[in-house]
Amino acid sequence: MGQVFRAYDTETDRVVAIKVLPPHLVEDREFEHRFRREARTAAALNDPHIVPIHSFGEIDGRLYVDMRLIEGRDLGAFIAENGGRLDPATAVAIVEQVAGALDSAHQVGLVHRDVKPSNILVANARNFVYLIDFGIARATTDTAITTTGHTMGTLAYMAPERFRGNTDPRADVYSLACVLYECLTGRRPYPGDSLEEQISAHLNNPPPRPSTTTAGIPPAFDEVIARGMAKDPQLRYQSVHELAEAARAALTNTALPNPHAPSPPAPAPPHASNWSIWVGVAAAAALILVVAVVAVYVLRDHKTSNNTASPAPSSARVTDVPGTAQAEPKVPALPAFSPPANVGANCQYPPSTDAAARPVKPPRTGRVPTDPAEVGVTMTTNQGAIGLQLANNKAPCTVNSFVSLAQQGFFDDTGCHRLTAAQTLSVLQCGDPKGDGTGGPGYEFANEYPTNQFAARDRALTQPMLYPRGTIAMANAGPDTNGSQFFLVYDDSELPPQYTVFGTMDEAGTAVVEKIAKGGIVGGGEDGTPATAVTIASVRLD
Repeated sequence: MGQVFRAYDTETDRVVAIKVLPPHLVEDREFEHRFRREARTAAALNDPHIVPIHSFGEIDGRLYVDMRLIEGRDLGAFIAENGGRLDPATAVAIVEQVAGALDSAHQVGLVHRDVKPSNILVANARNFVYLIDFGIARATTDTAITTTGHTMGTLAYMAPERFRGNTDPRADVYSLACVLYECLTGRRPYPGDSLEEQISAHLNNPPPRPSTTTAGIPPAFDEVIARGMAKDPQLRYQSVHELAEAARAALTNTALPNPHAPSPPAPAPPHASNWSIWVGVAAAAALILVVAVVAVYVLRDHKTSNNTASPAPSSARVTDVPGTAQAEPKVPALPAFSPPANVGANCQYPPSTDAAARPVKPPRTGRVPTDPAEVGVTMTTNQGAIGLQLANNKAPCTVNSFVSLAQQGFFDDTGCHRLTAAQTLSVLQCGDPKGDGTGGPGYEFANEYPTNQFAARDRALTQPMLYPRGTIAMANAGPDTNGSQFFLVYDDSELPPQYTVFGTMDEAGTAVVEKIAKGGIVGGGEDGTPATAVTIASVRLD
């Protein structure tokens, strides 16, 4: 319903998408009230798979929504360009991402009511999925049954209870199951052409079995569709999360999870010990007893002397990228990634001891999708663009946080405050609006890869490993204290595996950081403020 225009916002200097609704709707005061209420709630949602709403209102007698422009196509077009249906793995990956968006909405009491392929966008970059029309869906679909032209697109995915005037989050479960069926088979669940046929089918016909209509569909998906499209909401999956989990289980041929089982616990944190910041004066002294020549770089707040391990003068906790102490010229590579059983299963972001450097909302908690495996991001700086490929499959909780902060503009107009150019450590540190190493988002979260590749007390956690050139990793103030600060590795560096690796830079971006590093450090030395000022203008998903 309505038209979407590509537009240029002169106030914010960005290209946006403007959805303009039909003019007659502004005359319906009840509709307008619902539209504004739902749009206001939707604008407050914070999820990587929900297109951010910048503003909404009325202009020239028409209601509009101003939102981020996504370069891509809707799910219907994506299915068509992939041969008319999707392979099960791609279908499940899409459903998981849509489920994540819906789950965020359901947590604040917002039911979408119009989940269908035309409201699901697949970005050109790495098939990242967005759910759109929050803030419009509930208002428009309440009148969809009596609106010709818009009816069929909505009715084909509408839960039976909707025809009786009842709606709760389980109606979105039903619609998402219909979308899953269409992804797998290339057909709507009930292909009738008339309004009467669609209503009758949703009310009376049994859910279709995808394995009997389309070759190559595992029979386990029959049960997923049957339960997801159950006529009685009580017999349906009780959340979109349960539906997505069941679809994943059908794909991997594992037993369906207990739908009412509690979420898996968060990964156990690394053992907190005197090694938690890895190396300090005592550790360096111990190493000196064994090794004749030891290079020790303890990098803290850049205001501190380059050759001291004393804490920063600020009382705030400093997010650190520790240096290295080495006896051998070679260190082992980071371990190959082996997915833990609970990767992305329970992302939590508890408040940190320090207030947020900028007003920001924590990302959604609980399970986050690990598909797509990579998320493309462009970090635009005054020194050049740095392309980032975020490892969503290896560090989903970290990527979830980074994308959330990026979408909220947390990194915009901030500086990269610290450059290290030591023999075994070559990094540029960014992500602190304060610019002194003490700023963060007001929450923290647990380490992921490579920390989660080791047992909690494994001594390897205290030994240096090779963080290769081009790596993006989280800075922290100790185990499980990740926030917003991150570092870009512009040359092979040696660090213990307690700094979450969450992606890589492209070659052009790495060259930009190398150029910054060549400019040196204010006052000379190996660690401090970059002599070449670096300002992040924006961080945007590709």
